[in-house]
Amino acid sequence: MNVAISRAKKQLILVVSGNEQPENSIIGDLISYIEYNKDNIKESRIRSIFDLLYRQYTDARIAFLKEHPNISVYASENFMYGTIADILKLDQYSNLSINIICHQPLNMLIRDTRLLTDEERKYAMNPSTHIDFLLYNQVSKKPILAIEVDGFHHHKSGTRQYERDKLKDHILELYGIPLLRFPTNGSDECAKIERFLTEYVNKR
Repeated sequence: MNVAISRAKKQLILVVSGNEQPENSIIGDLISYIEYNKDNIKESRIRSIFDLLYRQYTDARIAFLKEHPNISVYASENFMYGTIADILKLDQYSNLSINIICHQPLNMLIRDTRLLTDEERKYAMNPSTHIDFLLYNQVSKKPILAIEVDGFHHHKSGTRQYERDKLKDHILELYGIPLLRFPTNGSDECAKIERFLTEYVNKR
């Protein structure tokens, strides 16, 4: 931290989570110093559904999970499922006959594997390889959108999971299935899903 601060030449930007910083911690002391010198401190104007993972949102998290189905052992996936379900209930999307599948096996989605390399085929046909959420048309049964929820540390660049993610991205691209990835340290998830659905409506 000392090196990062001392090497800043023109500007230092510190981004922290919504959690309160512990007293006498390095980051907590730095924030106090910034506040004391009346430097610029801003609360983010962009919300993330994953903000509910932070401690100070415990009450809001409990309330959200009570109102939505518990479909996963991961809170982040439960937040995403509830968010998608709420979006699909909006007036502009409620007549689209779109449904959600959680943990759709990739080998049940791809019938012809001739487009795949040996490595991609082995990965796609593995029974444990799945799409976190798949939106599909209930009438035609055609997939509309794949959604992946990526835990930041587990999916970061350089990990084995990151390499698997790249395989999945390419496979879905080959078969023309749009994909949205949402890291749990990202934001603006609702707007991105609604933007995709609006474009889908306009193409019909």
